Amino acid sequence: MKQGNGVCFFAYNNDEINYIHLAVLASLYVKRNMNQDNVCIITDVGTWAYAEQSIDSKLLDETIDEVVITNDQHKPNRRHHYDSPWTKFNADFKNSNKHKVREYTPYERTLLLDIDYIVQNNSLDYIFDTDSHVAMYQQAHDLRHRPPHMYEQFLEPHGIPMWWSTVVYFDQSELSKLFFDMWEYVADNYQYYKFIYNFPGTLFRTDYCVSIATHLLNGFASGTSVDEFVPGSLINMEQKDEIHEVKDVNDWVYKVTDRHEEWKHYPVRVKDMNVHCMNKRALLREYDLLMKKFGYG
Repeated sequence: MKQGNGVCFFAYNNDEINYIHLAVLASLYVKRNMNQDNVCIITDVGTWAYAEQSIDSKLLDETIDEVVITNDQHKPNRRHHYDSPWTKFNADFKNSNKHKVREYTPYERTLLLDIDYIVQNNSLDYIFDTDSHVAMYQQAHDLRHRPPHMYEQFLEPHGIPMWWSTVVYFDQSELSKLFFDMWEYVADNYQYYKFIYNFPGTLFRTDYCVSIATHLLNGFASGTSVDEFVPGSLINMEQKDEIHEVKDVNDWVYKVTDRHEEWKHYPVRVKDMNVHCMNKRALLREYDLLMKKFGYG
C-alpha cells in the first residue's frame, strides 16, 4: 500500500561514477530544503552493499528512508561524459528501467529526481498540493540563462518539443499509469520511434521517451492534456562547466564554459537555486567538503 509523499532517486554505480555518493548528497539537500523530504533510493544489490560498506550507517539512516532493491536487466547504454572541456570519458548509463518508478515508489505522490539534481530551495514542494497527475519541465536554460542546444529544445529542428525527465512528479492515478505505460512502450520500441521522430545520437535518453509518450497521449499535438508544466525553467550546469567554489551549502560559484570558445570561462554565483549538475565528477569532487558543511565527517 503506497502512502504519503516523497522523493525517489535511481542510483546504480559504475566503474567511473559513484552514484550512491551522489544519492546521499542529493538526499541531504532534499532533507535540508524541502518539506516533502521522505527519500527513497532505487538501486541494486551491488550498489547498496557498497553503500553499507563505505558510508557511515548513521549518515545512511539520516538521509535515506526507503531502499528498493531491483534486479532489472539494463539495456547496453554507453555514454560519453565530459569533466570540463578537457577531459572526456565513457561510462555505462543504467537508465532503461526509469519508467518503472511508479511501480517501485513507496509513495502515493512522488517526485522523481535525477541523482545530479541539487535541491537548494523548496519551490518543488508546491506540486504535491496541486491536482496534477504528471508534471515535468519543458523549458530549460544554462547557468548563463542561455537556452539549451537545439536537440534539447526539440527532438529535431522541425520536431516535437522536448520534455525533461530530470524532474518528474506523478501520483497513482489512472492517467499517470497510462503515461508510464506509454513511456515503457516507447522505450521498448526505441529504434522504431527514433526512425519516426528522427532524433539524433545512439544514447538511450529517457527525455526522448517522455517527449514522445506525451506527444502520443496528447493525440499527436503539443498540448498539455496529459502532462503539465513544472513552472519555471530547469537550470542546467552543463558537463563542460565546473564548480569553482562552494562558499556554503546553498551558495556555489560555477565556472561556466563558453560554448564557442572553450578556453573562455565565466564565473556564475548561484544561491538557493535548484541546479541540474550534469558534470557529475565535479559534483563528486566537492563531496567531502559538502559532507563537512552538512556536519558529517
